[in-house]
Amino acid sequence: MNYTESIEKGLTEKKSHREIVRKIFLSFPTSAFIGNEERQFCVLNEIALYFRVPLNSIQIVGSAKTGRSFHKDSVFTSENSDLDVAIIDSNLFLRYSEFVFNQTKGFRDRSNFPIRDGRSVYAQYRHYISKGIFRPDLMPSGKKRGNWNRFFGKLSSNNKDLFKSINAGIYLSEMFFEYKQSKIIEDFIETKSI
Repeated sequence: MNYTESIEKGLTEKKSHREIVRKIFLSFPTSAFIGNEERQFCVLNEIALYFRVPLNSIQIVGSAKTGRSFHKDSVFTSENSDLDVAIIDSNLFLRYSEFVFNQTKGFRDRSNFPIRDGRSVYAQYRHYISKGIFRPDLMPSGKKRGNWNRFFGKLSSNNKDLFKSINAGIYLSEMFFEYKQSKIIEDFIETKSI
């Protein structure tokens, strides 16, 4: 059974979106690595070692996992698509969010938050943190962000034959991960009704 059929089966059986997501993202194989499982281990292991987290806390999301983007209604294509990684680890989430809290002096100094479209991303950062998601692209500039970007830049470069780039976010828990990924079920339903 492929990912689409499994989502349809879950919807037909009136399973919750979170349960469907748990099945797809936490138990099914990663589409982009089928036939290339050795490479999958190497990529995930490198991330686990760098961040000092358990290997099974690292999950692949997005079109690399399912073979298609239900949000963009497009197919994953090697070399042209990103590898999106979720690191589900409360300790790592805490380390990074505490770092940002300290760096910004309790958010009183917001000067190092990136500016997009003429506005600070501080509000976006707080929005995602409140949902148990740490997005490094929204963290303030500085050494920690530079180290993150260097690590994923090198990992991307070493795997450019398979992916345009490799990106990651940190989730406080599996529940927050499932909640966030549930959006793909809504996107799936929307693309089916068009």
